[in-house]
Amino acid sequence: MTKLSAQTAIKLKRVLQVAAAVPGNYHRFLQAGLIDFQSDFPQLVPHWQTAFANLQPVDKQTVRQNPGLFLANVEDVVYRGMTSGTSGQSFTYFAGNEWNEARLLARKRALAWWGIDEQVPIINLASRLQPLRVNDISLIGNIAPDFLQNLAKLLHNKSAVIRGYPSRLCEVAAALFGDSIPAVLGVICTGEVLFEFQEQLLRAVFQAPIINEYGCQETGISGLSCPECGRLHLDIDRCLYEIIDGELVTTDLYNHTMPLVRYQCGDRIQLNPDVCPCGRSGLTAKILGRSQEQIETQQGLKYPGEIYLPEFDGILNYQIVRQDREQVDIWLQVEQHKVLELQPLQLWLENLWGEVRGRVIVDSSDLSKLENPQNCSALEWIEWVTQKSWNEWLESGLLPLGEAREVALLLKSLIEQKMMVSSGISPVAAASIERLLLRSTYRELPVELMAVRVLLFACSFLTDSQKRQQIYRHAQKRLAEMNCREYPAMVDLLIPSLGFENSTAASIWENTNLPETGKLDVFNIQHLLAAFNLAASKAKKANPTLAIAWKPILAVLIGDLNFWADRFQIQILGYWCELASGKAIALSSKYRSPTGDSFLDAWLTWRQAITGYRDRESATIALSQLQATATLLTEVARVELEQGYAKLLWETDINPIEWLNKISNNAGLIDRSLPDGVLDPIPWIPLLLKLAKLLLARGEGELAYQCLIASAPPDMRASGFERLAREMNYKQSIICDRT
Repeated sequence: MTKLSAQTAIKLKRVLQVAAAVPGNYHRFLQAGLIDFQSDFPQLVPHWQTAFANLQPVDKQTVRQNPGLFLANVEDVVYRGMTSGTSGQSFTYFAGNEWNEARLLARKRALAWWGIDEQVPIINLASRLQPLRVNDISLIGNIAPDFLQNLAKLLHNKSAVIRGYPSRLCEVAAALFGDSIPAVLGVICTGEVLFEFQEQLLRAVFQAPIINEYGCQETGISGLSCPECGRLHLDIDRCLYEIIDGELVTTDLYNHTMPLVRYQCGDRIQLNPDVCPCGRSGLTAKILGRSQEQIETQQGLKYPGEIYLPEFDGILNYQIVRQDREQVDIWLQVEQHKVLELQPLQLWLENLWGEVRGRVIVDSSDLSKLENPQNCSALEWIEWVTQKSWNEWLESGLLPLGEAREVALLLKSLIEQKMMVSSGISPVAAASIERLLLRSTYRELPVELMAVRVLLFACSFLTDSQKRQQIYRHAQKRLAEMNCREYPAMVDLLIPSLGFENSTAASIWENTNLPETGKLDVFNIQHLLAAFNLAASKAKKANPTLAIAWKPILAVLIGDLNFWADRFQIQILGYWCELASGKAIALSSKYRSPTGDSFLDAWLTWRQAITGYRDRESATIALSQLQATATLLTEVARVELEQGYAKLLWETDINPIEWLNKISNNAGLIDRSLPDGVLDPIPWIPLLLKLAKLLLARGEGELAYQCLIASAPPDMRASGFERLAREMNYKQSIICDRT
């Protein structure tokens, strides 16, 4: 091991001291002589730097099998991530605030080399990469007309840097080849080995510098190529790099939540022996590939980064898969209207592998024909989105004919999680909203009503409060002009009050005349789920005591809806506004009168008592009355959940094993839409987070880890984005050997 700088030694010692206390490290730390076995609490030995050189590395498989054994702290979890799973195996890791700040600072520092500051958007294309900074954007999906249209609109709005996996960026570049596109400031390639032919294509299409990025989040690895020499500079502030038996071994110097010490992430890199001519200090490297990606060639075993993949005339992009010793599949994207000459490609393959049979697959996708929606009537579509599953509607591809089509396309653009932007909606959706605001009313009344409901739904996605109010007032006016008295539409009129500031929200409730009876439809449920994000953000500021005790408050709101959806009364929405605002918003007696449902009335009394910070004695009486009113099994389970919420707020003792059993027994009962044996952890997340702390303190790291996994913050948009990205925009190997 090379001699450590004083600063690195300080950071490494701190990480080792934390890591020494977790069970997953104890035996190898002891074997290396890093810790004193006679001490009750593991302490580093005085000569720890010498002992560290003897420490055996730990591989990803070992951590993945028992990740809870490496968990050191659950008090400071501000970041959760999942390893890339390139080999089909992944695990979730956790990090704290100091780690996250160091990550953001390192990225900011490296991007500044290229003149990329906080004002320059980075558009993550066709990948699982999510926005990191306020102005960043992520766009996923098949490389189809709507994808390219969204990209063009983003670049027209503001010049930006694009970022993604080289394989996917080249698919985009090949689709745009020969077209005139708005200015791109740079192309950041990450997540895969970058080959020279890819660089040439990306540079030709986007007319921008190519930046190579390397990162492995669970290890703290990060690196960016320099503009002067193109060498990949590794950030030595966040991570200690070692090459042991040819494989990269790292120690994250900032993760004190789940420290991974001498960790083999599975990457192969080659460190340069000399200092980069650009003048920047530190390590530079070349990425060779993954340990399991070795390719047998006539020149011996090689990693992808050691193989030269050239340009071929007429071929824009390609991928090569050696299926066996005789068969090679070659996927190509080719230039239009150009005679394809394959002999140079064949000669190159023979030089690499000898005599092989090549099966050529030319991508013949006609982008103009990729979108082929199924047609239906306006009334059929309205029935889908108000009475049936939205996932099934999206999968069916059904779109109405006639004037309802633009309303359906707007709704689709809002709920299909193919873009994440700071403004909340895509440029296509924003343009559709503007058209709806400017056009006259629709001829068919059901279509006009759905247009208004979709505009109200859109309010939940906008971060600009003034724009949200403008759209709301417009929809409110159009609904009044229809003299609409339909219960679901009038509930939609009230839902945006969850996110508005208090005076506006109170005005909405005061001026909305809701029919006395009615039921929520599917559209209402989806509208509430979307609006809860704004309500949760508002509660953190307006009702901090409760928001901290019941963190994340979004889980509480979703859990409430899961339970009360089929027994919904407008008083519940009034209470949610009170929860978000920290004060009563729906003041009219008609919104605070008894509902006729004794358990619901008792629940409202209890929640209003605890939300309004009345004295604890009154709240305790209300909770006892709620328990006395419960008759159904689901109601009994609900009471236990509310008792848990009370303990969190009042900070009373919780027996972790007892409450784990309660969650196991009751979680499936809270959401009656779940089949038997399927647990819904969402309403229990605040309790699971508390249990994780208590269990870790008792030495139950694996149970604590499982509580953290089950308590993933509910986020309809992010989870939908992640699911689609995994299906459509996963990483690819440009050259691989399956023999």
